[in-house]
Amino acid sequence: MNEPANIFTELKQLITDYLNARIELFKLESYEKIAKVTAVLFSSVVVALLAFFLLFFLSLSAGFYFGSLFDSNALGFLLVTGFYVVLFLFVMLRRKEFFEKFIINSILGVLNKKEGEDE
Repeated sequence: MNEPANIFTELKQLITDYLNARIELFKLESYEKIAKVTAVLFSSVVVALLAFFLLFFLSLSAGFYFGSLFDSNALGFLLVTGFYVVLFLFVMLRRKEFFEKFIINSILGVLNKKEGEDE
C-alpha cells in the first residue's frame, strides 16, 4: 500500500519539476527576445542618428550650392526646404504602406528568428 502513494509523490514531484523548468525556459526565452529587440532598436537609433547628421550636412551643402547658383542663400535654402516639404507630404501619405509594415516585419523577424540563424 505504501508503494502507490510513493509513486504518486514521485509523479507529483516530477510534474512540479517539469512545470518549474518550463516556466524558467519561458522566462529565458522572453529575456532573449527582449534583448534582441532592444539591440535592434538601439542599433537602429544609432543608424538613424548618423543618417540624420549625414542628411543635415548634405542639406546645408545643397542650400549653399543652390544659393550660389541663384545668388541668394535664402532662395537656395528655400529650394531645399521645398524639397523636404514635398518629401514630408509623400511620406505622410504613404507611411502605413512603407514604414509601419517595414517596422512590424522587422520586429517580427527578430522575434521569430531561430537560434543560430544569421542575418
